Amino acid sequence: MGICLFSTTFLLAQKSGLDSMIIISTGEYKPNVVDANKINNTPVVKDSTKKLEVKKYSIYSKKLEVPFNVSPVTPAQMVGEPLTKLYNMLAKAGFGNYTTPYFEFWYNNLRSKEYSYGARLKSLSSSATIKEHGFAGYSDNEISIYGKKFLKEHTLFGNFDYSRNTMHFYGYNPDSISLSRKQTVQHFNYFAANAELLSHYSRAERFNHQIKLNYYNLADSYNASENNINATGYVQTAVLSELLKVNAGVDFYNHKTAKDTANNTLISLNPNFIATGKKYSATIGVKAMLDIMNGTKFYFYPTVDLSYNIFDNIIVPYVGANGGVMHNSLKIVTDENPFVLSQLTLKNSNTKFNLYGGLRGTLSSYIAYNARASYSSIDNMLLYVNDTVFPAANRFNVIYDHANVLNIHGEINYQLREKLRILLGGDYFNYKMKQELKAWYKPQLKINFAANYNISDKMIAKIDLFYVDKQFAKTFSRDSSAVYIAAKELKGLFDINLGVEYRYTKRLGFFVNLNNLANTRYYRYSNYPSQRINGMLGLSYSF
Repeated sequence: MGICLFSTTFLLAQKSGLDSMIIISTGEYKPNVVDANKINNTPVVKDSTKKLEVKKYSIYSKKLEVPFNVSPVTPAQMVGEPLTKLYNMLAKAGFGNYTTPYFEFWYNNLRSKEYSYGARLKSLSSSATIKEHGFAGYSDNEISIYGKKFLKEHTLFGNFDYSRNTMHFYGYNPDSISLSRKQTVQHFNYFAANAELLSHYSRAERFNHQIKLNYYNLADSYNASENNINATGYVQTAVLSELLKVNAGVDFYNHKTAKDTANNTLISLNPNFIATGKKYSATIGVKAMLDIMNGTKFYFYPTVDLSYNIFDNIIVPYVGANGGVMHNSLKIVTDENPFVLSQLTLKNSNTKFNLYGGLRGTLSSYIAYNARASYSSIDNMLLYVNDTVFPAANRFNVIYDHANVLNIHGEINYQLREKLRILLGGDYFNYKMKQELKAWYKPQLKINFAANYNISDKMIAKIDLFYVDKQFAKTFSRDSSAVYIAAKELKGLFDINLGVEYRYTKRLGFFVNLNNLANTRYYRYSNYPSQRINGMLGLSYSF
Protein backbone atom coordinates (compact mmCIF):
# COMPACT_ATOMS: atom_id res chain seq x y z
CA MET A 1 0.00 0.00 0.00
CA GLY A 2 1.40 3.27 -0.94
CA ILE A 3 1.26 6.30 1.22
CA CYS A 4 1.55 9.73 -0.27
CA LEU A 5 2.57 12.50 2.04
CA PHE A 6 2.49 16.12 1.30
CA SER A 7 4.24 18.78 3.11
CA THR A 8 2.77 22.16 3.81
CA THR A 9 4.35 25.13 5.38
CA PHE A 10 2.36 27.68 7.30
CA LEU A 11 3.61 31.02 8.34
CA LEU A 12 1.82 32.78 11.12
CA ALA A 13 2.45 36.44 11.84
CA GLN A 14 0.95 39.20 13.86
CA LYS A 15 0.05 42.55 12.56
CA SER A 16 2.63 44.35 14.64
CA GLY A 17 5.52 42.27 13.26
CA LEU A 18 7.23 38.92 13.48
CA ASP A 19 6.89 37.80 17.07
CA SER A 20 7.04 34.00 16.76
CA MET A 21 7.06 31.37 14.06
CA ILE A 22 6.05 27.72 13.97
CA ILE A 23 7.20 25.48 11.13
CA ILE A 24 5.53 22.13 10.59
CA SER A 25 7.05 19.76 8.09
CA THR A 26 5.72 16.40 6.85
CA GLY A 27 7.52 13.60 4.90
CA GLU A 28 8.91 10.01 5.05
CA TYR A 29 11.36 9.17 7.97
CA LYS A 30 14.00 6.46 7.62
CA PRO A 31 16.04 5.85 10.83
CA ASN A 32 19.62 4.42 10.64
CA VAL A 33 22.63 3.86 13.03
CA VAL A 34 26.05 5.26 12.20
CA ASP A 35 29.07 2.94 12.76
CA ALA A 36 31.29 3.80 15.83
CA ASN A 37 35.09 4.13 15.64
CA LYS A 38 36.80 2.45 18.70
CA ILE A 39 39.94 4.03 20.13
CA ASN A 40 42.45 1.29 21.02
CA ASN A 41 45.18 3.47 22.60
CA THR A 42 46.05 2.57 26.26
CA PRO A 43 46.31 5.66 28.57
CA VAL A 44 49.75 6.29 30.07
CA VAL A 45 50.51 8.51 33.15
CA LYS A 46 53.64 10.54 32.73
CA ASP A 47 55.58 11.49 35.96
CA SER A 48 56.65 15.10 35.75
CA THR A 49 58.94 14.86 38.80
CA LYS A 50 62.60 14.83 37.96
CA LYS A 51 64.79 12.54 40.03
CA LEU A 52 68.06 14.03 41.24
CA GLU A 53 71.16 12.11 42.05
CA VAL A 54 71.97 11.96 45.80
CA LYS A 55 75.57 12.79 46.44
CA LYS A 56 77.58 11.58 49.43
CA TYR A 57 78.90 14.11 51.96
CA SER A 58 80.70 14.21 55.37
CA ILE A 59 80.98 16.70 58.30
CA TYR A 60 84.34 17.73 59.69
CA SER A 61 83.79 18.47 63.48
CA LYS A 62 86.08 20.66 65.49
CA LYS A 63 85.70 21.72 69.18
CA LEU A 64 85.30 25.41 69.54
CA GLU A 65 86.56 26.77 72.87
CA VAL A 66 84.10 29.38 74.19
CA PRO A 67 85.05 30.88 77.59
CA PHE A 68 82.12 31.27 80.12
CA ASN A 69 82.55 32.95 83.49
CA VAL A 70 79.84 32.10 86.08
CA SER A 71 78.88 34.95 88.37
CA PRO A 72 77.82 33.84 91.89
CA VAL A 73 74.10 34.33 92.70
CA THR A 74 73.05 35.35 96.22
CA PRO A 75 70.63 32.73 97.61
CA ALA A 76 67.06 33.86 98.23
CA GLN A 77 66.22 34.60 101.83
CA MET A 78 62.93 35.17 103.62
CA VAL A 79 62.69 38.67 104.91
CA GLY A 80 61.31 38.72 108.46
CA GLU A 81 61.17 40.89 111.48
CA PRO A 82 64.43 41.17 113.40
CA LEU A 83 64.62 39.33 116.71
CA THR A 84 63.59 41.35 119.69
CA LYS A 85 66.53 42.35 121.83
CA LEU A 86 66.48 40.52 125.12
CA TYR A 87 67.91 41.57 128.47
CA ASN A 88 69.16 39.26 131.19
CA MET A 89 67.60 41.09 134.10
CA LEU A 90 64.40 42.91 135.00
CA ALA A 91 63.76 44.73 138.26
CA LYS A 92 60.52 46.26 139.54
CA ALA A 93 60.09 48.35 142.65
CA GLY A 94 57.20 50.29 144.09
CA PHE A 95 55.58 51.74 147.18
CA GLY A 96 51.96 52.06 148.23
CA ASN A 97 49.72 53.27 150.99
CA TYR A 98 49.36 51.23 154.19
CA THR A 99 53.20 51.44 154.13
CA THR A 100 53.55 48.81 151.41
CA PRO A 101 57.01 48.43 149.80
CA TYR A 102 57.41 46.10 146.83
CA PHE A 103 60.44 44.70 145.02
CA GLU A 104 60.75 41.96 142.40
CA PHE A 105 63.74 40.81 140.37
CA TRP A 106 64.15 38.34 137.48
CA TYR A 107 67.27 36.94 135.87
CA ASN A 108 67.22 34.78 132.72
CA ASN A 109 69.80 33.63 130.22
CA LEU A 110 69.45 34.86 126.64
CA ARG A 111 68.35 32.75 123.66
CA SER A 112 69.86 29.30 123.56
CA LYS A 113 69.04 26.03 121.79
CA GLU A 114 70.67 23.99 124.54
CA TYR A 115 69.35 25.29 127.87
CA SER A 116 67.34 27.90 129.73
CA TYR A 117 67.75 28.99 133.32
CA GLY A 118 66.82 31.84 135.60
CA ALA A 119 65.98 33.10 139.06
CA ARG A 120 63.29 35.21 140.66
CA LEU A 121 63.12 37.14 143.93
CA LYS A 122 60.08 38.90 145.35
CA SER A 123 59.33 40.90 148.47
CA LEU A 124 55.99 42.48 149.33
CA SER A 125 55.03 43.69 152.78
CA SER A 126 52.55 45.98 154.48
CA SER A 127 52.12 47.56 157.90
CA ALA A 128 48.36 47.84 157.50
CA THR A 129 46.06 48.78 160.33
CA ILE A 130 42.30 48.40 160.05
CA LYS A 131 39.94 50.30 162.31
CA GLU A 132 38.48 48.26 165.19
CA HIS A 133 40.69 45.28 164.35
CA GLY A 134 44.13 44.03 165.32
CA PHE A 135 47.35 44.68 163.45
CA ALA A 136 46.89 43.43 159.86
CA GLY A 137 50.45 43.68 158.57
CA TYR A 138 51.95 40.95 156.41
CA SER A 139 55.04 40.12 154.36
CA ASP A 140 55.62 37.73 151.46
CA ASN A 141 59.18 36.83 150.47
CA GLU A 142 59.99 34.37 147.70
CA ILE A 143 63.08 32.95 145.99
CA SER A 144 62.93 30.66 142.97
CA ILE A 145 65.68 29.09 140.81
CA TYR A 146 64.69 27.18 137.68
CA GLY A 147 66.21 25.67 134.57
CA LYS A 148 65.68 23.57 131.42
CA LYS A 149 68.06 21.39 129.45
CA PHE A 150 67.13 20.58 125.85
CA LEU A 151 68.33 17.11 124.89
CA LYS A 152 68.04 15.39 121.52
CA GLU A 153 64.64 13.83 122.23
CA HIS A 154 63.95 14.98 125.78
CA THR A 155 63.65 18.10 127.91
CA LEU A 156 64.86 18.09 131.51
CA PHE A 157 63.26 20.55 133.96
CA GLY A 158 64.22 21.47 137.50
CA ASN A 159 63.51 24.15 140.09
CA PHE A 160 64.04 25.08 143.74
CA ASP A 161 61.63 27.36 145.62
CA TYR A 162 61.69 28.96 149.02
CA SER A 163 59.16 31.32 150.55
CA ARG A 164 58.53 32.88 153.95
CA ASN A 165 55.09 34.34 154.50
CA THR A 166 54.18 36.26 157.62
CA MET A 167 50.66 37.37 158.58
CA HIS A 168 48.66 38.24 161.70
CA PHE A 169 45.40 36.97 163.14
CA TYR A 170 43.83 40.42 163.15
CA GLY A 171 40.19 39.30 163.28
CA TYR A 172 39.38 40.72 166.74
CA ASN A 173 38.53 44.04 168.37
CA PRO A 174 41.54 45.36 170.38
CA ASP A 175 39.17 47.43 172.52
CA SER A 176 37.64 44.21 173.84
CA ILE A 177 40.66 41.89 173.82
CA SER A 178 44.25 42.97 174.28
CA LEU A 179 46.73 40.92 172.24
CA SER A 180 50.30 41.76 171.32
CA ARG A 181 51.64 41.35 167.80
CA LYS A 182 53.75 38.43 169.00
CA GLN A 183 50.59 36.65 170.12
CA THR A 184 48.91 37.05 166.72
CA VAL A 185 51.81 36.50 164.31
CA GLN A 186 52.07 33.44 162.08
CA HIS A 187 55.01 32.41 159.86
CA PHE A 188 54.94 29.88 157.03
CA ASN A 189 58.27 28.55 155.76
CA TYR A 190 58.03 26.65 152.49
CA PHE A 191 60.79 24.80 150.62
CA ALA A 192 60.26 22.80 147.41
CA ALA A 193 62.39 20.95 144.85
CA ASN A 194 61.00 19.54 141.59
CA ALA A 195 62.42 17.61 138.63
CA GLU A 196 60.80 16.52 135.37
CA LEU A 197 61.81 14.56 132.27
CA LEU A 198 59.66 14.89 129.13
CA SER A 199 60.16 13.05 125.82
CA HIS A 200 59.54 14.47 122.33
CA TYR A 201 59.42 11.45 120.04
CA SER A 202 57.97 12.33 116.64
CA ARG A 203 56.72 8.81 115.86
CA ALA A 204 53.47 7.99 117.62
CA GLU A 205 54.29 4.28 117.92
CA ARG A 206 57.23 5.08 120.19
CA PHE A 207 56.70 5.29 123.94
CA ASN A 208 56.44 8.99 124.73
CA HIS A 209 56.68 9.56 128.47
CA GLN A 210 56.80 12.09 131.28
CA ILE A 211 58.27 11.59 134.75
CA LYS A 212 57.85 14.11 137.59
CA LEU A 213 59.34 13.99 141.07
CA ASN A 214 58.30 16.70 143.57
CA TYR A 215 59.12 17.36 147.21
CA TYR A 216 58.13 20.12 149.62
CA ASN A 217 58.30 20.92 153.31
CA LEU A 218 55.95 23.40 154.98
CA ALA A 219 56.29 24.52 158.61
CA ASP A 220 54.56 27.20 160.70
CA SER A 221 55.24 29.00 163.98
CA TYR A 222 53.19 26.57 166.09
CA ASN A 223 55.12 23.33 165.52
CA ALA A 224 52.96 22.18 162.62
CA SER A 225 54.76 20.83 159.57
CA GLU A 226 54.12 18.80 156.46
CA ASN A 227 56.37 16.79 154.15
CA ASN A 228 55.16 15.67 150.75
CA ILE A 229 56.80 13.40 148.17
CA ASN A 230 54.92 13.14 144.91
CA ALA A 231 55.92 11.01 141.91
CA THR A 232 53.76 11.06 138.79
CA GLY A 233 54.13 10.20 135.14
CA TYR A 234 52.63 8.72 132.02
CA VAL A 235 53.53 6.49 129.07
CA GLN A 236 51.83 6.96 125.72
CA THR A 237 52.03 4.99 122.47
CA ALA A 238 50.01 4.29 119.33
CA VAL A 239 47.83 1.16 119.20
CA LEU A 240 45.88 0.44 115.99
CA SER A 241 46.25 4.06 114.82
CA GLU A 242 44.94 5.37 118.16
CA LEU A 243 46.63 6.24 121.46
CA LEU A 244 47.00 4.32 124.68
CA LYS A 245 47.99 6.54 127.61
CA VAL A 246 48.69 5.20 131.09
CA ASN A 247 48.96 7.66 134.01
CA ALA A 248 50.34 6.64 137.38
CA GLY A 249 51.21 8.39 140.62
CA VAL A 250 52.28 8.00 144.24
CA ASP A 251 51.52 10.83 146.69
CA PHE A 252 52.89 10.57 150.25
CA TYR A 253 52.13 13.06 153.04
CA ASN A 254 53.59 13.25 156.51
CA HIS A 255 51.70 15.71 158.73
CA LYS A 256 52.99 16.67 162.18
CA THR A 257 51.51 18.81 164.92
CA ALA A 258 52.58 19.47 168.49
CA LYS A 259 50.36 16.57 169.59
CA ASP A 260 50.17 14.07 166.74
CA THR A 261 51.75 12.67 163.57
CA ALA A 262 49.79 11.25 160.65
CA ASN A 263 50.83 9.65 157.36
CA ASN A 264 48.76 9.44 154.22
CA THR A 265 49.55 7.73 150.90
CA LEU A 266 47.57 7.89 147.68
CA ILE A 267 48.44 5.53 144.80
CA SER A 268 46.71 5.90 141.44
CA LEU A 269 46.72 4.07 138.09
CA ASN A 270 44.77 5.50 135.16
CA PRO A 271 44.93 3.80 131.72
CA ASN A 272 43.08 5.62 128.91
CA PHE A 273 42.32 4.79 125.29
CA ILE A 274 42.24 7.96 123.16
CA ALA A 275 40.59 7.91 119.72
CA THR A 276 40.32 10.89 117.40
CA GLY A 277 38.65 11.36 114.04
CA LYS A 278 37.82 14.14 111.66
CA LYS A 279 34.79 15.14 113.74
CA TYR A 280 35.09 13.37 117.07
CA SER A 281 37.43 12.87 120.02
CA ALA A 282 37.00 10.20 122.67
CA THR A 283 38.91 9.31 125.83
CA ILE A 284 37.76 6.20 127.68
CA GLY A 285 39.47 4.70 130.68
CA VAL A 286 39.34 3.90 134.37
CA LYS A 287 41.14 5.26 137.42
CA ALA A 288 42.07 2.95 140.27
CA MET A 289 43.11 4.57 143.56
CA LEU A 290 44.48 3.19 146.78
CA ASP A 291 43.92 5.37 149.87
CA ILE A 292 46.19 4.38 152.77
CA MET A 293 45.23 6.48 155.79
CA ASN A 294 44.03 4.87 159.02
CA GLY A 295 43.40 1.74 157.02
CA THR A 296 43.34 0.96 153.32
CA LYS A 297 40.53 1.79 150.90
CA PHE A 298 40.32 0.92 147.22
CA TYR A 299 38.34 3.01 144.67
CA PHE A 300 37.41 2.80 140.98
CA TYR A 301 36.32 5.79 138.88
CA PRO A 302 35.39 6.12 135.20
CA THR A 303 37.37 8.54 133.06
CA VAL A 304 35.31 9.41 130.01
CA ASP A 305 35.50 12.46 127.76
CA LEU A 306 33.60 12.60 124.45
CA SER A 307 33.31 15.53 122.04
CA TYR A 308 31.96 16.00 118.53
CA ASN A 309 32.73 18.84 116.16
CA ILE A 310 29.38 19.63 114.55
CA PHE A 311 30.55 22.47 112.33
CA ASP A 312 34.05 23.86 111.83
CA ASN A 313 34.83 24.11 115.58
CA ILE A 314 31.99 26.60 116.03
CA ILE A 315 29.77 24.19 117.96
CA VAL A 316 31.48 21.34 119.82
CA PRO A 317 29.29 19.53 122.36
CA TYR A 318 31.07 17.38 124.94
CA VAL A 319 30.22 15.11 127.87
CA GLY A 320 32.30 13.26 130.42
CA ALA A 321 32.66 11.63 133.80
CA ASN A 322 35.49 11.35 136.31
CA GLY A 323 36.26 11.25 140.02
CA GLY A 324 39.08 10.80 142.49
CA VAL A 325 40.51 11.17 145.98
CA MET A 326 42.25 14.41 147.02
CA HIS A 327 44.27 14.96 150.16
CA ASN A 328 43.40 18.18 152.00
CA SER A 329 46.98 19.01 152.80
CA LEU A 330 48.23 21.72 155.13
CA LYS A 331 49.53 23.66 152.13
CA ILE A 332 46.20 23.55 150.28
CA VAL A 333 44.32 24.65 153.39
CA THR A 334 46.67 27.48 154.37
CA ASP A 335 46.89 28.78 150.79
CA GLU A 336 43.11 29.15 150.82
CA ASN A 337 42.69 30.31 154.42
CA PRO A 338 45.89 31.29 156.30
CA PHE A 339 43.91 32.04 159.49
CA VAL A 340 43.40 28.36 160.40
CA LEU A 341 44.59 26.57 163.50
CA SER A 342 47.85 24.67 163.39
CA GLN A 343 46.35 21.59 165.05
CA LEU A 344 44.04 20.42 162.26
CA THR A 345 42.52 17.04 161.53
CA LEU A 346 43.14 16.59 157.81
CA LYS A 347 41.12 14.06 155.84
CA ASN A 348 40.88 13.06 152.21
CA SER A 349 37.96 14.30 150.11
CA ASN A 350 36.47 11.68 147.82
CA THR A 351 34.68 12.84 144.66
CA LYS A 352 32.63 9.71 144.07
CA PHE A 353 31.57 10.90 140.65
CA ASN A 354 31.61 14.07 138.60
CA LEU A 355 29.35 14.19 135.54
CA TYR A 356 29.66 17.07 133.13
CA GLY A 357 28.59 18.26 129.71
CA GLY A 358 28.60 21.45 127.70
CA LEU A 359 29.32 23.33 124.51
CA ARG A 360 32.53 24.98 123.43
CA GLY A 361 33.79 26.51 120.23
CA THR A 362 35.06 29.56 118.40
CA LEU A 363 32.72 32.19 116.98
CA SER A 364 35.55 33.74 114.97
CA SER A 365 39.33 33.83 114.91
CA TYR A 366 39.13 36.22 117.89
CA ILE A 367 36.27 34.86 120.02
CA ALA A 368 36.03 31.55 121.90
CA TYR A 369 33.41 30.35 124.37
CA ASN A 370 32.71 27.51 126.79
CA ALA A 371 29.48 26.69 128.60
CA ARG A 372 29.46 23.76 130.99
CA ALA A 373 27.28 22.14 133.66
CA SER A 374 28.46 19.51 136.14
CA TYR A 375 27.05 17.51 139.01
CA SER A 376 29.26 15.82 141.60
CA SER A 377 28.95 13.86 144.81
CA ILE A 378 31.71 14.55 147.37
CA ASP A 379 32.45 12.75 150.61
CA ASN A 380 34.35 14.74 153.28
CA MET A 381 34.11 18.11 151.58
CA LEU A 382 36.22 20.52 153.66
CA LEU A 383 34.54 23.56 155.28
CA TYR A 384 35.83 26.34 157.56
CA VAL A 385 34.25 27.38 160.85
CA ASN A 386 35.32 29.93 163.45
CA ASP A 387 37.01 28.26 166.37
CA THR A 388 35.25 29.19 169.60
CA VAL A 389 37.88 27.80 171.96
CA PHE A 390 39.78 31.10 171.84
CA PRO A 391 37.80 34.08 173.20
CA ALA A 392 38.86 36.21 170.22
CA ALA A 393 37.39 33.64 167.76
CA ASN A 394 39.96 34.87 165.26
CA ARG A 395 41.12 31.46 164.05
CA PHE A 396 39.38 28.76 162.04
CA ASN A 397 39.00 25.04 162.31
CA VAL A 398 37.98 22.60 159.59
CA ILE A 399 34.97 20.29 159.48
CA TYR A 400 33.78 17.81 156.85
CA ASP A 401 30.43 16.90 155.35
CA HIS A 402 28.98 15.06 152.38
CA ALA A 403 27.75 17.37 149.60
CA ASN A 404 26.07 17.12 146.22
CA VAL A 405 27.23 20.04 144.11
CA LEU A 406 25.70 21.48 140.95
CA ASN A 407 27.98 23.86 139.05
CA ILE A 408 27.13 25.90 135.95
CA HIS A 409 30.12 27.57 134.36
CA GLY A 410 30.36 29.92 131.41
CA GLU A 411 33.15 31.94 129.86
CA ILE A 412 33.83 33.91 126.71
CA ASN A 413 37.15 35.40 125.72
CA TYR A 414 38.24 37.75 122.99
CA GLN A 415 41.81 38.20 121.81
CA LEU A 416 43.01 40.56 119.09
CA ARG A 417 46.62 39.44 118.60
CA GLU A 418 48.70 40.83 121.47
CA LYS A 419 46.82 44.11 121.51
CA LEU A 420 43.57 43.38 123.32
CA ARG A 421 42.44 40.53 125.56
CA ILE A 422 39.05 40.30 127.25
CA LEU A 423 37.73 37.52 129.48
CA LEU A 424 34.27 37.28 131.00
CA GLY A 425 33.45 34.28 133.17
CA GLY A 426 31.06 33.16 135.85
CA ASP A 427 30.14 30.22 138.09
CA TYR A 428 26.92 29.28 139.81
CA PHE A 429 26.99 26.71 142.64
CA ASN A 430 24.21 24.89 144.41
CA TYR A 431 25.26 22.88 147.47
CA LYS A 432 23.08 20.24 149.08
CA MET A 433 24.67 19.35 152.42
CA LYS A 434 23.96 16.15 154.33
CA GLN A 435 24.42 17.47 157.89
CA GLU A 436 25.52 21.11 157.87
CA LEU A 437 22.98 23.90 157.52
CA LYS A 438 24.99 25.65 154.80
CA ALA A 439 28.14 25.21 152.74
CA TRP A 440 30.11 27.57 154.99
CA TYR A 441 32.12 30.28 153.19
CA LYS A 442 31.20 28.93 149.76
CA PRO A 443 29.33 31.54 147.67
CA GLN A 444 26.66 30.56 145.19
CA LEU A 445 27.69 33.00 142.47
CA LYS A 446 31.05 34.28 141.17
CA ILE A 447 31.50 36.63 138.20
CA ASN A 448 34.78 38.04 136.92
CA PHE A 449 35.77 40.34 134.06
CA ALA A 450 39.37 40.99 133.01
CA ALA A 451 40.77 43.07 130.15
CA ASN A 452 44.29 43.88 128.96
CA TYR A 453 44.90 46.59 126.34
CA ASN A 454 48.29 47.21 124.75
CA ILE A 455 48.62 50.63 123.12
CA SER A 456 51.51 50.48 120.60
CA ASP A 457 53.74 48.71 123.14
CA LYS A 458 54.04 52.02 124.98
CA MET A 459 51.16 51.79 127.44
CA ILE A 460 49.46 48.71 128.86
CA ALA A 461 46.19 49.06 130.75
CA LYS A 462 44.66 46.27 132.86
CA ILE A 463 41.32 46.10 134.60
CA ASP A 464 39.80 43.39 136.80
CA LEU A 465 36.22 43.41 138.02
CA PHE A 466 34.75 40.64 140.13
CA TYR A 467 31.63 39.94 142.11
CA VAL A 468 31.24 37.29 144.81
CA ASP A 469 27.77 36.54 146.09
CA LYS A 470 26.83 36.45 149.76
CA GLN A 471 28.32 33.76 151.98
CA PHE A 472 27.37 32.24 155.29
CA ALA A 473 29.43 31.72 158.43
CA LYS A 474 28.55 29.15 161.06
CA THR A 475 27.67 30.78 164.39
CA PHE A 476 25.90 29.74 167.55
CA SER A 477 22.99 31.34 169.36
CA ARG A 478 22.01 30.51 172.90
CA ASP A 479 18.84 30.75 174.90
CA SER A 480 17.98 29.57 178.39
CA SER A 481 17.55 25.95 177.34
CA ALA A 482 19.94 25.15 174.47
CA VAL A 483 22.52 26.27 171.94
CA TYR A 484 21.41 26.60 168.32
CA ILE A 485 23.38 26.74 165.09
CA ALA A 486 22.76 29.88 163.08
CA ALA A 487 23.93 31.09 159.68
CA LYS A 488 25.52 34.53 159.73
CA GLU A 489 25.24 36.20 156.34
CA LEU A 490 28.29 37.94 154.88
CA LYS A 491 27.26 40.43 152.22
CA GLY A 492 28.35 39.95 148.65
CA LEU A 493 31.37 41.87 147.47
CA PHE A 494 32.19 43.82 144.33
CA ASP A 495 35.70 45.03 143.59
CA ILE A 496 37.58 46.81 140.81
CA ASN A 497 41.33 46.68 140.29
CA LEU A 498 43.11 48.86 137.76
CA GLY A 499 46.71 48.84 136.56
CA VAL A 500 48.54 51.02 134.03
CA GLU A 501 52.13 50.59 132.82
CA TYR A 502 53.91 53.22 130.71
CA ARG A 503 57.06 52.14 128.88
CA TYR A 504 59.17 55.28 128.62
CA THR A 505 61.80 53.30 126.71
CA LYS A 506 62.25 49.62 125.99
CA ARG A 507 64.23 49.38 129.21
CA LEU A 508 62.55 51.86 131.55
CA GLY A 509 58.89 51.86 132.52
CA PHE A 510 56.54 53.20 135.17
CA PHE A 511 53.42 51.60 136.64
CA VAL A 512 50.53 52.41 138.94
CA ASN A 513 48.18 49.84 140.47
CA LEU A 514 44.89 50.67 142.21
CA ASN A 515 42.94 48.03 144.13
CA ASN A 516 39.44 48.07 145.61
CA LEU A 517 38.37 51.15 143.67
CA ALA A 518 34.87 50.56 145.02
CA ASN A 519 36.38 51.49 148.44
CA THR A 520 34.26 48.88 150.22
CA ARG A 521 35.28 46.92 153.27
CA TYR A 522 34.11 43.43 152.48
CA TYR A 523 34.62 40.20 154.41
CA ARG A 524 36.10 37.09 152.83
CA TYR A 525 35.98 35.38 156.23
CA SER A 526 34.07 36.31 159.34
CA ASN A 527 35.86 38.99 161.43
CA TYR A 528 38.41 39.58 158.63
CA PRO A 529 37.62 42.71 156.63
CA SER A 530 39.67 43.74 153.60
CA GLN A 531 41.62 46.93 153.15
CA ARG A 532 39.81 49.77 151.46
CA ILE A 533 41.19 51.45 148.35
CA ASN A 534 44.93 50.97 148.10
CA GLY A 535 47.43 51.89 145.44
CA MET A 536 51.04 51.48 144.45
CA LEU A 537 53.37 53.53 142.27
CA GLY A 538 56.61 52.11 140.91
CA LEU A 539 59.05 51.63 138.08
CA SER A 540 60.64 48.78 136.12
CA TYR A 541 64.04 48.59 134.46
CA SER A 542 65.63 45.98 132.17
CA PHE A 543 69.38 45.53 131.96
